[in-house]
Amino acid sequence: MAAEAGAGHERYRPVRRVWSRRNPFRRRTDVLEGWATVGAVALFALGGTAAAWGAGAAVHEELSSRSTERQRTTAVLVRDAPPLTMLQGDAWSGGKVGAKVRWRDDDGLAHTGRARVPAGLSKGAQAEIWTDAAGRHAVDPPPAPGETGMQSAVAAGGAAGLVGCLAFGGRTVVRVRLDRRREEEWERGWARVEPHWRQGSAGPSER
Repeated sequence: MAAEAGAGHERYRPVRRVWSRRNPFRRRTDVLEGWATVGAVALFALGGTAAAWGAGAAVHEELSSRSTERQRTTAVLVRDAPPLTMLQGDAWSGGKVGAKVRWRDDDGLAHTGRARVPAGLSKGAQAEIWTDAAGRHAVDPPPAPGETGMQSAVAAGGAAGLVGCLAFGGRTVVRVRLDRRREEEWERGWARVEPHWRQGSAGPSER
């Protein structure tokens, strides 16, 4: 008997989900809002996953390709390398600073340029630098494996976040418009009922 009473109470409870078909107060705008929510969640789940995978893979491929396009070369300092300077941010570059160096490519041709070398080296000292595949231009060293993974993860998270902002931002726009429509419907309904309510008589639907 208690179970039947509980089931009956559950069946006839006056408060139901606003999107439920059994809710007598459900409006068309409520249904539209429900579908907008479902669409936003689906877009974020599917589109966000695809965008995150694509962005992460693209960044990882780009960073990984730099390692194959660069090579180590031994260079000679043309001038003394400057000391570390906090104001220039050199202390955060692994103890290396920019200096003018000279090196030779695979064909034996000499090239001169600026590269990152350990701070404090004197003129004529040797230092390992990175050049392009042809050995003609000095370039920055390729990113470390951990840095590649981190940047790929950041790109993936940013892409997923962007899709989420678009999805739920669009849902918010839809909800604001539906709220305005519901307010207009309420005002029209109140305009029909207010004269009868002020007179203390039944509304037009009860006559």
